[in-house]
Amino acid sequence: MKVSIKEKILRVCSEKIKQKGEGVQVSFYAFFANKNNDPALLADVARWWIVEHQLNHFEKATKIHAMVKALPDNYFHHSVFEHGFNHLTLSVADLDRSLSFYCDLLGFQGEVRWNSGAYLSYRDCWLCLSLVKVPVVEGKSLGEARLNQDYTHYAFSYDLETIQSVRQKEAFKTVTVWQENTSEGDSLYLNDPDGHKLELHAGSLSTRLVSLKEKPYEGLVWLS
Repeated sequence: MKVSIKEKILRVCSEKIKQKGEGVQVSFYAFFANKNNDPALLADVARWWIVEHQLNHFEKATKIHAMVKALPDNYFHHSVFEHGFNHLTLSVADLDRSLSFYCDLLGFQGEVRWNSGAYLSYRDCWLCLSLVKVPVVEGKSLGEARLNQDYTHYAFSYDLETIQSVRQKEAFKTVTVWQENTSEGDSLYLNDPDGHKLELHAGSLSTRLVSLKEKPYEGLVWLS
């Protein structure tokens, strides 16, 4: 997206708040003229609003103003879905077991599979499952995925309703929850069948930065 749209969103939100108070709501259409003369930009803003943040059609102008103001200018030079993080590859010991976990429990879409792996997707996330190459003796595998023992984990964007639906599935009863949520945004921390630490998170960097202004971490320093 263009830097100019950041300035326009902030200006429009400020004007509406000044005119109608802090309870006024806006939709992403509020930042565009009735005539759609820049469909690519409209699509970018709609994708940021709907896909990345799962916002309602109407949201408080104060909320949108805070979220957009927290974003760095370089965010608006390009689409975060075209530049930056590309895909995630996880080593797995049993491809069928992992496909069932990610597709049946977490709702990923299976795209393709082959002898040693599979490609899955969830919204704009591209996940590769790579089968661990291990020796087999008497029909039993002698290896497993090597895991980090620290806080390293992989977070996927989910809305709260979908997180709740995951919790309610029968298969969730056998899943290990490795941490309870204590930070901004709803999160579900769970292990996959190979012990990879995952997080299903209903939030974003911008909402996290907004929350840190109200409740900063110990020793927090803003870098920009």
